[in-house]
Amino acid sequence: MAKVKEQQGLYRAKREISGSETISNAKASAIQALERLPIDVTYDDIMYELYVLQKIERGQDDVNRKKTLAHKEVKKRLDRWLK
Repeated sequence: MAKVKEQQGLYRAKREISGSETISNAKASAIQALERLPIDVTYDDIMYELYVLQKIERGQDDVNRKKTLAHKEVKKRLDRWLK
């Protein structure tokens, strides 16, 4: 859970360029993810890290837009689907 919270914070980060100019959240997050990864990282590791960061942002956006379901509702739908 701590790793998810850390990634959430990193995804929303912005990075300064030459004083006042900033780059997009996605680019800043990608740069920070690359800096955190070990020196012998593979392309697959990098792609997976970026994929996870994207999914976290998408989930946070869904929560902010109230596009989520209560746990009880999910269980109810799964019960019908798994029959």
